[in-house]
Amino acid sequence: MDFIFQTKLGTYPLSAQCEMLSELGYQGLTVSAWSKELSLLPIVKERWGLDIGAIYLIYRPGLESFVNNIVESVEGVHSIELALHSGDHVNDTDRRMLEHMLPICERRGITVALYPHVRYGMQTTSEAVALCKEFSHPNLGIVFNGYHWFANQEKELERRLDAVCPWLKKVNLAGCRLSPLGWGGVATIEPLDEGEMDNFVLLGALERRGYQGRYGVMGWESMGGDVYGNLQRSEVAFRSMEKRLFAHPDWAIMISSDI
Repeated sequence: MDFIFQTKLGTYPLSAQCEMLSELGYQGLTVSAWSKELSLLPIVKERWGLDIGAIYLIYRPGLESFVNNIVESVEGVHSIELALHSGDHVNDTDRRMLEHMLPICERRGITVALYPHVRYGMQTTSEAVALCKEFSHPNLGIVFNGYHWFANQEKELERRLDAVCPWLKKVNLAGCRLSPLGWGGVATIEPLDEGEMDNFVLLGALERRGYQGRYGVMGWESMGGDVYGNLQRSEVAFRSMEKRLFAHPDWAIMISSDI
């Protein structure tokens, strides 16, 4: 996800983002809807060999025109990861936006993947599952975000994945620890080789459910330091976990836990 390129000193241009990711062995990126370079998305695959996994989009009252413009006009992408933030909980304003978006996305061949987000209106995987059941639309799915699941302290990992799996479109990973110093005063966002979150266990739970879709790596300006170095560390950590899980799938099965 391109958040890692949005630092306290500014934002790396898309060309630098793509060159770093390609050099490090990443296969694509998710682009924020507020990027100033959305017009370049159709050429990313040809020029840098990377897929545009999705556009990350936030909806809250007052952003109707912005959201409509993205859904109607964006090119070079077939998925929108949608965070809903109309109030303290999912409400009818969010539902009306989905009712408007989904026919357009169906016409344009775009999937809407609901993005549960700590301290937003739609915070939990349970709320996302409820919306998918309510709308029952082929273009509507869910992103399982390990960071937001952990930060929300939903726990019951196995049960939450069982509930999400019928609509699962993508998984996002991050190192994180519960801390008032983190995003929203809840939890930090860190490279995959740091934090309290055991991403190896999460990968194992997904493997047991036959998940073969995309994985995204989160980053954030609070990581600090060298963006390239943080990306490199996360890539090395992910490949290490992937290799270990292939050789020892039973290592990712916990004996007992409250997660």
